[in-house]
Amino acid sequence: MKLAVILLILATTYAYTIVPTLDIDLDGPAKQRFQPAVQLVLNTYGYDASFGAFFSYHNETTFKHLTSKDYAILATSVRTYWPQYAQELEGIVEAFNRSDVTFEYMAAWAYFHEIGHSLSVNIKECTAILLQTKDGIIHGRNMDQSPDAGRLLVIHFKFIKNGQYIGESVDQYWFKTGFVTMFKYGVVSLQENWRYGHYLPLFMLLKKISAGTTSLGWTFRHILDSDINNFDQAVTYLENVIVACSQYNIVAGTKFNQGAIISRDPISTFPTLFFNNTGLGNDQFQYMVQTNYDHWHKDPKGDQRRTIAQNLLANLTSTMQNELGVYSVINTYPIHNEGTFYTAIMNVATGRFNYFGQEGITPFNDLE
Repeated sequence: MKLAVILLILATTYAYTIVPTLDIDLDGPAKQRFQPAVQLVLNTYGYDASFGAFFSYHNETTFKHLTSKDYAILATSVRTYWPQYAQELEGIVEAFNRSDVTFEYMAAWAYFHEIGHSLSVNIKECTAILLQTKDGIIHGRNMDQSPDAGRLLVIHFKFIKNGQYIGESVDQYWFKTGFVTMFKYGVVSLQENWRYGHYLPLFMLLKKISAGTTSLGWTFRHILDSDINNFDQAVTYLENVIVACSQYNIVAGTKFNQGAIISRDPISTFPTLFFNNTGLGNDQFQYMVQTNYDHWHKDPKGDQRRTIAQNLLANLTSTMQNELGVYSVINTYPIHNEGTFYTAIMNVATGRFNYFGQEGITPFNDLE
């Protein structure tokens, strides 16, 4: 309770962005589930400053090589293999009520990460920290992205099924009906990070999607919606589901040693990293860190986020081996950097899900 109060004070004292909260009833009509979220952003910020700026940026980067035929293939695949998500996307399109936001366009957003990998987009974003303590595994998550307009899209969701709250998420990608941060009560906390690996050419990617390959954002939706109810089941699913792009899935459960970093690739397979084979830490606490590079390689000289975080974690005092300690590490530059949209501090064992909308920071003092 004391830690929760401290984190609440931090959230209200410092210049954090307020993140609104919405409920999503997963038993309700699919088309209506995300419409309130679209309307909330549009009513608060207007289209041009929020979605308009975010879409425009990625139209010139991620989506610039897509043809009308490519968009049609994506739309057909979503409608064929993922009818529930297709209905949700149709509802989102209705909420926008704009000629330039079509179902075909939103179907492309559903596979945003996969398309970005196929074009070899250079991404350095996101950090995951897992710290094992006597009070459970604390999962720290930074989401980094561009452009700044994406900060206005971040929403905290609480999910309802069979009349009960079953989990939470904080995310800016919700409008593609998938999530890269997820917290399923009593089961797992989940995070996806970009991984540099094999890139499928666009034509091969579209072929896989046409055969029914899931979007990475929908893998967490599946864990939330399905009867997966423990750490081992979640890890097994994430290790084996067919993927169309390289990625890391970071997972924390409710019990001792239930922490994992799963390295996925559309072509190759790699062993999962668990707490009992990390070698990081001691008898009192253990930790793992994941950014965008394979853990069996050193950090590149130009991006030392993982190394810096590991060094900070190694020197945590006994009084900081908790949520506040994880927050202090993940909020340090360059782990918290110019592109950080939000931070989440999660502990499935205690049921705590803390989140903060973030502003970008630099190593310079501009107050002079």
